[in-house]
Amino acid sequence: MFFEAMRYILSFLFILGLVILAFILVFTSFSHSGTPIKPSQPLVSYADTATQVEVTIDGPINADQLHYELQMTVGTNLSQINLEKGYQGVIVNSASYTNNASSYAEFLRALDLAGFAKGNKNPKSDNDPRGFCANGNRYTYQIVNSNGNDIENFWSTSCGGQGTFEGVPGAILNLFIAQIPDYGTVVKGSDF
Repeated sequence: MFFEAMRYILSFLFILGLVILAFILVFTSFSHSGTPIKPSQPLVSYADTATQVEVTIDGPINADQLHYELQMTVGTNLSQINLEKGYQGVIVNSASYTNNASSYAEFLRALDLAGFAKGNKNPKSDNDPRGFCANGNRYTYQIVNSNGNDIENFWSTSCGGQGTFEGVPGAILNLFIAQIPDYGTVVKGSDF
């Protein structure tokens, strides 16, 4: 009688385990349905292309006469910096430097390691940095293809905890500044 009771209990536990396993399998198949997320390609794969990487620093929100924005763009053949004054994008200082694929590949690898292409791609996230961190800076991190279209576009602020960017902002900014030999001269007179 004892063995017969044990057999019923073990049978019940076995069936209960199968039912639980079936629920788990059904639940996970529904939660992972849709298109699988493809990992982004390594940035270094853009070294021999016309694709460029950009960082834009938008200064504190203030009067048009006091406002500055700085954009640094690096590509296979050229690195460029533009200092703009006001909200209309009037370039007040600019410089360009030649580049090559080997240098660009090293730079892209360093950006990859600092998380340049990491960010929140959730369509519900706020992709508009305007108005955030009014007394600080807003940073935009972009990978732009040869047609001028964004491959990636993330942002963060100097106020912390805001934006879609998930890389290391200080490291990224230092890497871009290192690509601009006359950085101090170009930004002289601004807050950058």
